[in-house]
Amino acid sequence: MTNRIRGSLLIALAIFGVSAAGAAAAPVSVNLRVEGASSTIFDGPVTTDGHTITTASSGGAQPCDGTNAGAFPSAVPTATAALDDGARLNGFTWDADWFSSFSDFSVKEVAGEAATTTQFWGLVVNFQFSQTGGCTTKVNNGDEVLWVFDAFSKLHVLKLTAPASATTGTPLTATVVDGQDGTPVAGATIGGKTTGADGKATLSFANSGIYKLKADKSDSVRSNSVSLCVDPPGADPCTSSDKTAPTLTPTLPGRRLASERGHSRTVLISWQASDASGAGVAYYSVDVRELSDGIRTAKAGPWKSIVARTTLTGVHFRGDSGSAYEFRIIAVDRAANRTEIVTDPLVLPVDDRDRGIWKLSGWKRQRSASAWGLTVVRAREAGATGVLRFRGRSVSLIGRKLAKGGRLRVTLDGKSRTLRVRGRSGPRTVLWTSPTLKAGSHLLKVRTLGGGPVELDAVAPRP
Repeated sequence: MTNRIRGSLLIALAIFGVSAAGAAAAPVSVNLRVEGASSTIFDGPVTTDGHTITTASSGGAQPCDGTNAGAFPSAVPTATAALDDGARLNGFTWDADWFSSFSDFSVKEVAGEAATTTQFWGLVVNFQFSQTGGCTTKVNNGDEVLWVFDAFSKLHVLKLTAPASATTGTPLTATVVDGQDGTPVAGATIGGKTTGADGKATLSFANSGIYKLKADKSDSVRSNSVSLCVDPPGADPCTSSDKTAPTLTPTLPGRRLASERGHSRTVLISWQASDASGAGVAYYSVDVRELSDGIRTAKAGPWKSIVARTTLTGVHFRGDSGSAYEFRIIAVDRAANRTEIVTDPLVLPVDDRDRGIWKLSGWKRQRSASAWGLTVVRAREAGATGVLRFRGRSVSLIGRKLAKGGRLRVTLDGKSRTLRVRGRSGPRTVLWTSPTLKAGSHLLKVRTLGGGPVELDAVAPRP
């Protein structure tokens, strides 16, 4: 691994708050909870940002990044974006109307539970009813983001506190308050017991196991859940019943190329985790290694820690242009059960501004908010060239087809072919990928042949 990469691991890119691209919202990890009429639809961690959203009833893509109606000067993560990410990653549906008059969505259905003329979906953040729309409500790391059906008929927003572990046959105390002001709530039920005037209930469990505690009261918003480990006397907490490791699903900024959805060498590695039948995830750790046959190295590097023992579900990493990385994500639950996954390789393409690597001549550079690295190069005449020496088993050209696009000669290790880049495509499109190559060093050359403009964005060696 290069010195520059080692330096990247030592700076504060492992914590949220560093924007991956100038106009993008830096993602955060929140706990998203969705309370339906009679049950909890979803309750778990979600990594989210502010982004454009399309719903069935919205009439097209709409912004939901806090810049709506000028609420924030730049993009921020928002409460409705958290709902959108949670639904997409966890398999429940939602719908909302878009109101241009206040530049925001009105949520009308989640998981098939639709609002009526008297019952509406409402937003609660950190146990307080939001005073702004979901697309202008900024959320931060660790926030409790709660969407509630029939929210505005509720007297209290229940907040439950209870021990995380207990011993069989030994009483414990759970407390329920109104999260809005901290006042005790009487008459709430928890594990078959009812709270008194002080908001407290005494519970006892004869059998060891993992119990999910939740407070309920007909006139109130259901509480947060507390995972309780009950073990025999003398056993370490959470060890007697929880033998199941957490599940873990990673999300990268692209299936193989970081440019598929991203713009920057600072990428977000996030994951969804669940320990539904266990005691709950205690922490995560994330490592990275640079793969062999990158621009700078012919040997796979060792694992390096990006972050250790974090409770967040995402981490930023800044890599080198033209390098490929694997990420190892580890989840450890409260019973010390462990799950480890290694992601597929992720390539950070070489940008047109990486002049020491991708040597370009005769092109004109243009800014493009949708491009990898936020710039592209164009040439309208024949004779513009580019040269890249790389190590790897294939290489791809990234750019955009133009309606009146011209021709481009691609020469790899002395063998040439001509590409016609006329047509229409989105930004950061893979225009060409080489056949599989032998491991080792290779030379790529490109040259415009005229017939119309050619636009290139990046080039991506693949290990």
